[in-house]
Amino acid sequence: MRTLKNILFALLAAFLLIAPAHAERNFPPNVKPAELRGVEYPYVRIDDRTYRLAPGGRIYDTFNRIVLPNAAPKTGKVLFKLDPQGNVLKLWILTPEEIARLSQ
Repeated sequence: MRTLKNILFALLAAFLLIAPAHAERNFPPNVKPAELRGVEYPYVRIDDRTYRLAPGGRIYDTFNRIVLPNAAPKTGKVLFKLDPQGNVLKLWILTPEEIARLSQ
């Protein structure tokens, strides 16, 4: 009986830890959807333009973790935000569910 309680407690703890990882991300209202075509630090190719990654610029993967430019995917659907100088300040790699939600 005690073992069953321990297993149930472990399962409950696992579900509670997993749930936030799949939470819906909220994006700022002024971000632009686009197609990522390449990342070669400090440059990011988005659609048909090449942008510079801003000092302190961040790239977020599909789990909302900050990744280094050399670890970022080279292609995919993204949202990005520019700083006042026209550099990429934040770039979010989108999941298929987010792409579907944003295209509605």
